[in-house]
Amino acid sequence: MTAPKPITKPTASVRSRKGAPVIDLSKQNNSVAAEPTQHIQGRAPGTLGFLRGAFFGPPKTGKTVVATSGKDVLLVQFDPEGDITSPLQGRKDITVVEPKNYKEILDIVRALATVDKDTFKDVAVDSLTFLFQLLGGKDLVDVYMAGKDVRRAYGKAGAAAAYIISEMVKLDMNVYFTAHLKHEDGEDAVPQDTSLGEHEVRLAVTPMVWGTLGPAVSFIGRTYKRVIQEETAKGKWNNVTSYHVSFNDGERSPAGARIDLPAELEISTHTLADLDKQLHKGGAS
Repeated sequence: MTAPKPITKPTASVRSRKGAPVIDLSKQNNSVAAEPTQHIQGRAPGTLGFLRGAFFGPPKTGKTVVATSGKDVLLVQFDPEGDITSPLQGRKDITVVEPKNYKEILDIVRALATVDKDTFKDVAVDSLTFLFQLLGGKDLVDVYMAGKDVRRAYGKAGAAAAYIISEMVKLDMNVYFTAHLKHEDGEDAVPQDTSLGEHEVRLAVTPMVWGTLGPAVSFIGRTYKRVIQEETAKGKWNNVTSYHVSFNDGERSPAGARIDLPAELEISTHTLADLDKQLHKGGAS
């Protein structure tokens, strides 16, 4: 009687380019089947970790003020005039850094993830529009002036900005971005009456940057200025100006939120600090 042949385990291989070694998958460790080293640590659904948001709007409507209205704020400043507004001056809980190139930006992000992890509670990036210009503005101009195709330089700057956004939203702290408005041109342009508070409603960021920013944040707020008349005790009327951020403007713009927020908030130097306290106290989802 002939003994049965032993059953051999088939070999799974991956064919690679000519000259490169062939990888035998049957000899690789199956990490999924390995014994777990510790129990899974999770959280209850609906509990809020850190806030991720973006603000955009017309010039001088409070974008930087609201983005820095948290506590122990690091303002990563790309807008050359972003931190000169009077509400920011004199604040002792804001630290301003002005990175000059891509490496300096990455160094700041790495420090926030390690040595400065407990130094700041909020990070404000002001603004994504100027960040893109820093990363690719010069290259775009040089390529354009040379009469060459700008798409490669455009995509390179967009990819760098998108990577910075994706790394910042991983930080264990609140992170907020600002962006300027994109001016509408051509057939799709709608005449704007700025005296009535009408402005463009698109962010001045590239499609690649928007593709990263949109899913990365929990809310996008549109800032605007409101002017009303109030009667004084002497019977005269004075113009009173206030600044607001809207999270619900009738689907006219990307403004909106995936978390429970009021339709709008008045902008002050503690708007986000109050919002953060309110959301964590209420356990908003």
